[in-house]
Amino acid sequence: MKKFLILILFLFILLGCTKKNYQVVSFKYTNSSYLDTQINNKELLLTSYNEYQAFINKYNLDNEIDESDFTNNYYLVIFDNNMCNTEKDINNIKYYNDTLEIIYNKHNICGLCSPHTDIYFYKIDKIEIKSIKTKIKYIKDKECETDIAYKPILYIYPNKNMNISIKLEHHNNIITSYPKYDNGWNIYVEKNGKIYYNNREFYALYWDEYINNTVDFSEGFYVDSNNASKFLEEKLDIIGLNNREANEFIMYWLPILERNKHNIVYFELTKERENNNKLIIDPIPDSALRINMHIKKINNKIDIKEQKLETFNRFGYTIVEWGGTIHKEG
Repeated sequence: MKKFLILILFLFILLGCTKKNYQVVSFKYTNSSYLDTQINNKELLLTSYNEYQAFINKYNLDNEIDESDFTNNYYLVIFDNNMCNTEKDINNIKYYNDTLEIIYNKHNICGLCSPHTDIYFYKIDKIEIKSIKTKIKYIKDKECETDIAYKPILYIYPNKNMNISIKLEHHNNIITSYPKYDNGWNIYVEKNGKIYYNNREFYALYWDEYINNTVDFSEGFYVDSNNASKFLEEKLDIIGLNNREANEFIMYWLPILERNKHNIVYFELTKERENNNKLIIDPIPDSALRINMHIKKINNKIDIKEQKLETFNRFGYTIVEWGGTIHKEG
């Protein structure tokens, strides 16, 4: 019996000596600014506190690691660039055959679309780790059921100072609004376009909304990232945006077209937009332009029937709206 116990103890010691005890744990998750134009690699191994300090200073991140943490550990940084809002829960972490496998549950958040970079830090036992590769798996947990019109903003140009009432026919589709949509917007607008609502000044009305119409992209435009700015300038000029409106449109949507590399674009214009979610305005404008630009990321250049664009005739009391919808890759 005594010999048997000694043998069992010896086996436990042997197994303890040969077992690799890799310590790989999630350290933190950071929402940063949109960094993909600055970061070329998808991962970075920080082997010293000085390297860590240089990294967080460069990207203006909070200091959350102590110098003593680098005594026994390295930190692996993984960058994940996102077009729109996502949340990720770490499901499992494994290290085998010199490969670090990280599995996430990835949730799409229906709502405001803000390109951003997620930064993950992993603490790694530097004594045990000899070399490392990373393998990332995403488990999709939830998808948005409908597409979203992001950042419609509405400019108003009356021909005199006036009180105006504005409502959306399908107001229940609104996700976010500013100023707050409260059974509509009852506003006072000066001839210069300044909007006053609840004693506050605005230059435009803003909202996001769910949309139920479908776009088959049987016609539209192929847009390469290299010619995206020129494309937008030309098409928005044809449609009839003025310089300020076009500049704001391009500043919001250009980063998305450039990041996609290859895009199909379709312009949903006033008549079609009114059929999908009518603007009810009192008094009725003399002229109105509404634009919803639909964007679909694709893998390579394609031929597509070119969409014919009508030019807006701006006259008298005028309203102008622009926004866009990002569709799933295909």
